[in-house]
Amino acid sequence: MTDDSNPIPHYFVHRDGGFDPTGLSRNPWFADAVAGGPISALFGHVIEQAEFDPGFEICRVTIDILGVVPRALLVPRIVAVRQGRQAQLVRIELLAGAKIVAQAHVLLARELATPEFAAPQPHPAPTEVPEDNFLIGASMAGAIKTRPIMGRVREPGRGVSWMRMDGQVVLGVTASPFVKACLFADFGNGVGSATYAHEWSYANLDISIQFFRMPRGDWFLLDAHTEGAGNGHAVAQSVFADADGVYAKGTQTVFVGPGRPR
Repeated sequence: MTDDSNPIPHYFVHRDGGFDPTGLSRNPWFADAVAGGPISALFGHVIEQAEFDPGFEICRVTIDILGVVPRALLVPRIVAVRQGRQAQLVRIELLAGAKIVAQAHVLLARELATPEFAAPQPHPAPTEVPEDNFLIGASMAGAIKTRPIMGRVREPGRGVSWMRMDGQVVLGVTASPFVKACLFADFGNGVGSATYAHEWSYANLDISIQFFRMPRGDWFLLDAHTEGAGNGHAVAQSVFADADGVYAKGTQTVFVGPGRPR
């Protein structure tokens, strides 16, 4: 584990074929564990570095968090699951020692010219919304800026906000819009939670992102809400947009448990 003093906020340091988590990656529930957002962003980095067939486009990324991910060296392993002419499926595993602690499945489809069916994006542009502290403690040491439109983290109800991340996921590597989109895909269960955090908590069990296209630019909109049947688990649902429109939709399966006292 490392807590590099480099002035650029970052979640991981590349070392010995793996990624060493910094203090900014810390899970808010477990002092010696990594949070879901940095894990998702790290998968985005590994996916991008894998350099898949350029004739294929990423259309889905599904991430499973297989328990508490320790703040230890995380080593990726890439496994080809399907290598078809129209679709490819790749599994990426993160190992802490000999144990797989998280995995991602990446579905790619051959790029073709097809009709466009754009999703509606009714929200104001980021330039039309004032900046405010929306995330409450998850700002990556100030590197994540927010321009909220509706709701607030840790308060019940739908949440909508523009977000921007000016830090680095891996030290020394400029994070692409795709990597940043993977980071923000983890935020839906917090931004769109259904109860107050001190009453009930929503632990993220997985992340699924269905991409219409790759994201662009610096500002990313998250429109999230959570629904459940009162039986111990729920689904956080998110719409993701950039300045050009909606680029993805996503879900998270969340475990509902007692919250923390104030």
